[in-house]
Amino acid sequence: MVRTAVGSPFVFALLAAAVAAQKEPPTIAAAFVRAGSNRPELVQAWQQVPDAQRASLAFLLEHMPDGDATTLTAAFLLREVAQAHAARAAVPWGKHLAEPLFLQFVLPYAQANEAREDWRSDFQARFLPTVVDCKTPGEAAKKLNETIFNVLNVHYSTGRARADQAPSASIAQGKASCTGLSILLADACRACCVPARLVSVKWPHKDGNHTWVEVWDGAAWRFVGADEPDPAGLDRGWFAGDAAKSAAAPRENRLWAVSFARTGERFAAGWGRGIELWGEDVSARYAAPASASAVDEVRSVGLQALATAAGMGEPPAQDPAAQDSAAAALRAQFDRFFAADEARRATFEFDRNLDAELATAAGDARLRAIAAAAWAAHERTKLQADFDAKIVRAGDKQSPFTVKQVGDKPANGRWPLVIAMHGGGNAPKRVNDSQWQHMQIYYKDHPEAGGYLYCALRAPTDEWNGFYTDYFYPLLETLIRQFVVCADVDPDRVVALGYSHGGYGAFAIGPKLPHRFAAVHGSAAAPTDGETVATGLHTLPFSFMVGGKDTAYGRAERCQKFAAELEALQKQHPGQYPFTFTFVEKNGHTGLPDRDLLAKLVPLVRTSQPRSLRWELTDVTVRDHYWLRVAAAAKGKRLDAELVGQTLKVTTKECADGEAWLDARIVDCTKPLALVLDGKSSTVSLAPSLRVLCTTMAERGDPQLAASVLVPLH
Repeated sequence: MVRTAVGSPFVFALLAAAVAAQKEPPTIAAAFVRAGSNRPELVQAWQQVPDAQRASLAFLLEHMPDGDATTLTAAFLLREVAQAHAARAAVPWGKHLAEPLFLQFVLPYAQANEAREDWRSDFQARFLPTVVDCKTPGEAAKKLNETIFNVLNVHYSTGRARADQAPSASIAQGKASCTGLSILLADACRACCVPARLVSVKWPHKDGNHTWVEVWDGAAWRFVGADEPDPAGLDRGWFAGDAAKSAAAPRENRLWAVSFARTGERFAAGWGRGIELWGEDVSARYAAPASASAVDEVRSVGLQALATAAGMGEPPAQDPAAQDSAAAALRAQFDRFFAADEARRATFEFDRNLDAELATAAGDARLRAIAAAAWAAHERTKLQADFDAKIVRAGDKQSPFTVKQVGDKPANGRWPLVIAMHGGGNAPKRVNDSQWQHMQIYYKDHPEAGGYLYCALRAPTDEWNGFYTDYFYPLLETLIRQFVVCADVDPDRVVALGYSHGGYGAFAIGPKLPHRFAAVHGSAAAPTDGETVATGLHTLPFSFMVGGKDTAYGRAERCQKFAAELEALQKQHPGQYPFTFTFVEKNGHTGLPDRDLLAKLVPLVRTSQPRSLRWELTDVTVRDHYWLRVAAAAKGKRLDAELVGQTLKVTTKECADGEAWLDARIVDCTKPLALVLDGKSSTVSLAPSLRVLCTTMAERGDPQLAASVLVPLH
């Protein structure tokens, strides 16, 4: 007898590997060579740094000027790293701060070529208590600029000893140039985990030069004059008009931000010539804005071009040359972002005039389409070789796979994808290889369901939990990404299923990665304690099948209990938890009637933006769940979220680092969002940005899962 219960209708890898092998990476070995006779100090620091801080020390060693490599002590470097991490842990925004921003603009012990000294200890003790109640790094920077110069009793004077003097010299004299004041403010900011850098210019239209500070406010770089606070906030200063005139000037008269990282571009502004100082041209951000009519024209033309690219219909008649030019400029902007490394992406300057277009559903669709095209082109260059070799890699694990085409390619040009996981598990390699070969033909072809690609994935190891352990989930997400960018797969039409060992994988990936799939199925397997949590299946069509006589490891009983749990959730949340449980009473572990499942599963389409979410974290790897994210995954965290119109209700458990990733597809970004977080109400302004859209697209590897607005849930 068959009884069926039916519910309603996803930089530091090299470093980590080197540490594991007790051998420094090549970049660190090169730093040791540059140190000359000071090599023992750098080696000592590398040997003594805590593992959690090793990546930070690695950054300093790799990028420090040669003069620092030959002079700095192990004690100095270890103290700088430890104190930077302590500040990050002390401020509310620290846990959400992107790693490249922390490494480049908080961690470094110097701004330019000033004397090296321990300013961080003093400034943390003095100023960290001043900003711990601030909610954003921008707010903290404003408060520091209003406070520190009176506390330190240092102000502008041409009588200072030198222009680029270190903090102790400025404090001893009570005098500093604009550069000295900027060093003081930027150092105080870094001591409090506010990303900060100097910007300097040699004026093209008059004698002299000037230096000020840029700070990261949580979303973008903002400028501020040191010891020149403006009650109205950041991005205000007497020099703004002059700076705008430098945006189109020759290289030596443009606006240069100092970079500790070796950008490959020498700092070229005034006093920076002839010294070992790297920089970044930031002139474009200070350019005088175009007229409103000109901006509107650019927007109109660009978005019309995007509408065509996104298949959203023919645009109104426009000048073809202007249309092509605008579309090309937009695509080029996205191309530059995705081609940049992680550090440069964190500070990439987008055209902010287009951010407003993301607030509408049409604008979001158009910009998302062209960003997705640029992302896919970039990803393809990284993934094509492995895809052609039929290998997927993540970390130190890799898996081979096979792929066959079933039926004809759908009319829309995008294939559905089936990922099939084999049996075996805790067995010799030859056994698992045989199981993998069998899985290549196990599920019957159903071209009448529509054309699709069938991928038989080999487990990366021969362990019992090869398909359901922490190293597998990033590998599976990379596999989907490979097929999306290299084989025209539709990310909304991905199905995963498996038998026995592969079925256990299905029971894990379904609740952990439901946002990646249109459907997931497991046969001859059962839920795994601590890995399979029913609450995460609120939206995903999830099915499972077991034989009544399959009693090993309690499989039959565990499946029946899991079905009962899902039924209870279904009653509690009508319209959710679409599951199917098939109990084949006469069967044991083999011979289940599941080989024709693809006829039902292939036509299904993913729901990528559900309005109601319930997420229990069960590992330290998976950080995302539909439009929710946590800064650090950990077992025991939970977030329940419901979006109704412009109201977002969130309940958390042991989770103070959650984020909501939203966009115009599910909220009205032209209106404020009412946030009810653990019973406390607040109002949140929504400001979509291309930076967020492209960053989340790169991080998640799925254009449909990218967002344009991040709302902190803490």
